[in-house]
Amino acid sequence: MSCDILGQMQNIIWEGDTPHEHYQVVDTLYDGRPARVLYSGNQQAAQSGIAQDTNPDLLFDYNQRFLELASGLKPERVLVIGGGAFTLPQALLHALPNTSIDAVELDAKLVELSRRYFHLPDSSRLHIYTSDGRTFLREYHVQYDMVIIDAFMHTTIPRELKTLQAFLAYREHVVEEQGVVAMNVISGYHGVRSSTLRQVYAAAQQTFDTVDVMLASYGNSLWLPQNFVLVGQRGQKLPVGDYMRYEAVSPLTVSPDIALRD
Repeated sequence: MSCDILGQMQNIIWEGDTPHEHYQVVDTLYDGRPARVLYSGNQQAAQSGIAQDTNPDLLFDYNQRFLELASGLKPERVLVIGGGAFTLPQALLHALPNTSIDAVELDAKLVELSRRYFHLPDSSRLHIYTSDGRTFLREYHVQYDMVIIDAFMHTTIPRELKTLQAFLAYREHVVEEQGVVAMNVISGYHGVRSSTLRQVYAAAQQTFDTVDVMLASYGNSLWLPQNFVLVGQRGQKLPVGDYMRYEAVSPLTVSPDIALRD
């Protein structure tokens, strides 16, 4: 047992290297809640976590927004790119008993850690693929009602998952009518720290019929980096804002030219 820099008690229950990253599994307080958290680096970035209290909300606000959106849409097939400790796929399994979930995670060691420390169950409705997201999209020609992208290297979305070509691939993998893609984006909304959100928004605008940016939590300055949920829709517009706890921010005005390209 030790204390972090804020004096909070914490217990590192596993630490080690995988072929891709250095991780720690830590029992600690996270946003004031007792939790078990998967960190990358030297506790530099929280990648996944489960709360260990009676609050039914998921530990990470953006995961709760994903769950609210999926619960409103009730998709039959969901693809999650970026497994982490597979806390979101577990929540989807529980909330949507008629839904089949494919989860893609580059780091095979995280599957083992998820089963050992984060209660990842065996389920005929959950299929795990060890791959990077773009390779999976290129090799598996399956369409989904909903695609969720939550893949990070520390706090940065891998470039190959936020280019215009990536968004074209997402569009091809959601159904033509009312297919939805939702992406976790860490960015500012205003100012010099907003480049990531503006780049993915520009790519989404060129590939989806409707694009919304939803707040993951409330009370943060829009000038500061934080979690947003970007939602792109094919076909008829669905009232995604009605399904999620926090409202959409105003539409961005961006040039198509700022979208990243492979």
